[in-house]
Amino acid sequence: MQNTVKLAITCSAIVLSASLFAQSTVTVYSQNSAPGDLFTNSGPSNQGYDFGDPNWRYNNVRNNGQVGIRTNYARSGNGSVYFNSSSSPAKADIEFFVDPANVGGNFVPNPFNPASALGTLNQLSHLSYEWYRDSSSTTLNYLHPVLRLGILRVNPDNSTNIGYLIFERAYNQGTGAVPTDQWVSEDIFASNYKLWATASLGFGDPNVNINAVLKTIPDWLTAASNANATLYVISVNAGFGSGWSNTFVGAVDNITFGFNGQYTTYNFEVVPEPASMLALGSGLISVMALRRRRKV
Repeated sequence: MQNTVKLAITCSAIVLSASLFAQSTVTVYSQNSAPGDLFTNSGPSNQGYDFGDPNWRYNNVRNNGQVGIRTNYARSGNGSVYFNSSSSPAKADIEFFVDPANVGGNFVPNPFNPASALGTLNQLSHLSYEWYRDSSSTTLNYLHPVLRLGILRVNPDNSTNIGYLIFERAYNQGTGAVPTDQWVSEDIFASNYKLWATASLGFGDPNVNINAVLKTIPDWLTAASNANATLYVISVNAGFGSGWSNTFVGAVDNITFGFNGQYTTYNFEVVPEPASMLALGSGLISVMALRRRRKV
């Protein structure tokens, strides 16, 4: 009888755990077949590109920065998000929005859609990704593709601030050289890592005092509460640049985030060539035909 009760309790706990944490995986495909996409912009103003996904955009690209879902550093399949920088002013990102709007060639959350926020920061329950730095990179050896939360701050008087909370390993594990030529997994939420805030969020200027704007997510919630402000997550962004000297080559994949226990992993892959899709379809037809013959 006791064993039966224990089994029932264990099964109930498993069901409860599954209901509290629901995970899914979404494959985000490039627009072009192998080797994939490569978006760049030679000008100094941020530009983005809609490659056909409903939510993800190549974004904030300037000064010959490059970004694209490509086969260069395949991870969890045939692709990942590739980045390339040839100079200090270069920058490039890939960014997730609920409802992206094109403003002057770059993408932002749709200001006319109240549901364009992903959730509030205090509802965030998962945030992780994988990154890769190629050893050919000549920028500072502690730099790697970063992960950012686009944040909308709503103040008591209904005024707003928009900026980013940014994860960088250097502010959590020191400025030692990061691994190269291998994939590195970072679980920002579970590790309670610190994120720094851009000056535009109104908490202070990181160029003046980085320690004043470097906090864990719980501490950011406390700071917002002390200011009677609410922080909404309006985008999730991975990329490089803005003051990265010399060159950088790297990638990201398996960006995972979610709210209230519901989270999604975004796996970036290069769309199969038409011939490959045809071969796959032919293979499936052959398998189905074989099964029908066996039944007969």
